[in-house]
Formats: sequence, C-alpha cells, structure tokens
Amino acid sequence: MEQLQAALVKAGGGYSVPDVDADEAAYLLHQPSGQRFALSVMERDDDIVELFADSGRASPAEVRALRNHQVKVFISGPGGSLEAARTFLAIGAAFIRAGALAIMVDNCGNCHSPRDWLSLAGDKKMGGMYWAFVSVTAGKNEVFSAGMHCLGFRDAELPNPADPQALGMMLHEFLGYTYQSGANILDGDPIGGPEGPEFILHHVECTRYPKDSPWHNPYGVWRLEKFEEENEG
Repeated sequence: MEQLQAALVKAGGGYSVPDVDADEAAYLLHQPSGQRFALSVMERDDDIVELFADSGRASPAEVRALRNHQVKVFISGPGGSLEAARTFLAIGAAFIRAGALAIMVDNCGNCHSPRDWLSLAGDKKMGGMYWAFVSVTAGKNEVFSAGMHCLGFRDAELPNPADPQALGMMLHEFLGYTYQSGANILDGDPIGGPEGPEFILHHVECTRYPKDSPWHNPYGVWRLEKFEEENEG
C-alpha cells in the first residue's frame, strides 16, 4: 500500500490511500471531494493477461508488460449515472499515471490498455465514456450488450441475428442513441432505417446475470424483436 500511495501522490489527481487500522478496510480517497471508494489488492492473475491479449485493445508490447504484473487492484463504488462513470474514468486515468499496466471494467469485461483508457478518458464528447464501459457480444444465437448500467441505462439484446457482426454494430448504434440523444424511448416503439421499421422494442428484466453479479443491469434490457414476426397475422 505504501508504494501505491507514493505512486498516486506523485501522479497527481488528488487520489490517495490513507493508512487504516488493522481492523479497517482499505479505501481510495479523492481528497478534493472527500469521496471514498472500496479498494482491495490481490495477487497476480495470469488468466487476466490472456483476456487482454485476446481483446485486440492492447499491443504486443503492452501485453508483454502486463505479463510482468505483480498485483491486481480493485476499485469499486456507486455507479449508475454519467457523473459516476466520469468519476471512474478519472480514477482509472490516475492509476495509469501512477503506473498501472491496464484497466479492466468488471461490469462488462472491457479490457483497456493505458493508451486506450487515457484516450477515452480524454474524449471531450460522450463517445469515449460509452466505449470505456459498454461491450457487445455477437454470438451465433443472439447479440447482447453489457455495461450500460454503468451509465444509468438499459442494455439491449437481439435474438437469432441473421448477421451477428453487422447487427452487433447496429446494437452499438442503438445504445449510443439511447445514451446520447435524451429521447424518451418506450416499450413497443419500432426502430429501423430509411426503408421502414425493422425491430420492435420490448423492455424486459435482466435475467442473463444474477442480481449479485457486477454484470447485472438493474435498469433492465431492451429486447429487439423482428418487426415482421411481431406483426404477422
């Protein structure tokens, strides 16, 4: 903890790890605001290196550096709002400047190299925060997102995609719209393109992950059903 404290102070940003008694839990302190965040340190994790290697977000040199990591540091705190997401962007940036080799978002599995995280954290528009916290998985039988609850929004899922990769990007576009537009989107709304509606939106509960999972979205999920199937007959 002493090394971490020294590195954070040297990096600036106003974060520190105060000394605590033996029976107290460690925490990260943002000195200007007084905010506290739960902090824990665990031993190195070889499995996490492979996640970064497979993510495509880290260069070979960054992966090699990560293979030499000694510990993992977990930071957690309240989320579910744009303000909270900005706070964690800043925390991640402070740790990178203090020497962190990578950032992983435990709410969606996104893996970020230092350069990637600093680029997203420095984005003056809203896109950087979205790409930091939201992932989309394009599987054979469905396309679904994770991490929108970090921003205070519903995730989305699309069953039986005809083209998983293309519809994965479409899901990103839809989620980006729900996040940035401020539009009031309702259960039963149609969505589509210039040729007309393609899907009907349904608000469903998040049942993909248990409620105690960091991946669980308490705001729910938008399920996109094919427009023709919804209205046949």
